Amino acid sequence: MKIIISGGTELGILFAKTLVADNDLRVIETSPKAIEQLEQLDLQIIRGNPTGISVLQEAQVADADIFIACAHSDEVNVISCLAVKQLGIAKTFCFVNKSHYFQTFAGELGEKLAIDKIIWPEMYLGEYIAQILTVPGAIDVKFFENEDLKLLEFRVKTSEHGVGKMLKDLNIPKGVLVVSLVRGEEVIIPSGLTTLHRNDKIIFVGHESAMRKIENRFKTGNNKNMNVVIIGGGNVGYILGKALEPFTNIRVRIIEKSPVQAQFLAENLSERILILNADGADPAFLKTLQLNECDCLVALTGNDERNFYVSMHAKSLQAKKIITRAHFSESIDFFEKMGVDVALSSQLNAIQSVTKQISKDSIDLFTVVEKGKAEIRETTVPSDFPPSKLMDLKLPEGIIIAAIKRGGHTIVPCGQDKIKSGDHLRVFSATDKTDVITEFLKEIIRNSANEKETGDKQ
Repeated sequence: MKIIISGGTELGILFAKTLVADNDLRVIETSPKAIEQLEQLDLQIIRGNPTGISVLQEAQVADADIFIACAHSDEVNVISCLAVKQLGIAKTFCFVNKSHYFQTFAGELGEKLAIDKIIWPEMYLGEYIAQILTVPGAIDVKFFENEDLKLLEFRVKTSEHGVGKMLKDLNIPKGVLVVSLVRGEEVIIPSGLTTLHRNDKIIFVGHESAMRKIENRFKTGNNKNMNVVIIGGGNVGYILGKALEPFTNIRVRIIEKSPVQAQFLAENLSERILILNADGADPAFLKTLQLNECDCLVALTGNDERNFYVSMHAKSLQAKKIITRAHFSESIDFFEKMGVDVALSSQLNAIQSVTKQISKDSIDLFTVVEKGKAEIRETTVPSDFPPSKLMDLKLPEGIIIAAIKRGGHTIVPCGQDKIKSGDHLRVFSATDKTDVITEFLKEIIRNSANEKETGDKQ
């Protein structure tokens, strides 16, 4: 596809690195420092202001499929998207940092102005953290829209979780499939003989009812009520608090240093959410929070250093789970190696969301797992595909069929289940294996046709 990125910001550069391999990519930028980084990639750089018609024309927006506006200025992003819509048919993704822009342009006015998608990364992050918190022991939670299907990821810590055991000995309930283990940097598609190591991440896909048994196995608390402490009540803290309001079983405390922001939170959140005007990075104050009784501490302060500092104190005070915001994507792996259970970047979340929406592969991106290390993609089984049992397929190394959607029914398969023409497969794989399944299905069809032709001749 022809994709234009407006802005060589950190977000723009991350987009460029993600999209450059498979697309005709152009980036509009003026900063010499950003241009120096972009010049290391195989893309075209247009120097200039993206609100200028001549610059947009030089970028050839009239022929573009996608326009991603992620400059530093919300105003520049909005104006450039509106201009692009007048010059061509590109689908526009407009990033904003201020809540009022999102509220204005994501509603009815935004539809009239024809901006395709307004993205406020902090909102994505707050809502995603809330989703993870709905399953106390999980480090990732994803729901499959309009399907009885759920993805859960847990960290293996104890013998009760399976340390030292083979997968076949875990008594995994029917309707649940282990699709992957993540061990360090490695994504492993396991077999029943795979042995679990301490600190492995294990990823399950299954039906909602069956997954509850898995949730109970990994739960961190002894009762149905959760105790959550949020350090930092800025945009993400506020959005997270708002998302947790309907959950009466979750007790929420938000610690906010700014008196003005603390007052705003108190006036705009439910009375059930306790707002404390204090410095959440103060070790003495953290001790007063009794974090040994905290099911999850979420660190959302203004910078990575404070978030890491708070997280390490919370870990030493025996908080059961720690979720930390990393403003810089480079911090994520370091945070998790140092003991943070979940490190998240609003930028990476937003990139994954956009990438999912613009994918035009023969297999459509369904969801991204483990910060982009693995994916679940959807592919449709061709009409001439011969019905085949999974156990007979000898799937290529590095992929697993996580689910089969047939009509209005979703199957979490075992070896005896058959794949049939017209089925929609949910295929889990490491990111570098995403093209394998398409070629594999085509090869089976070719082999089947050859066998039929040989049989006819005989």
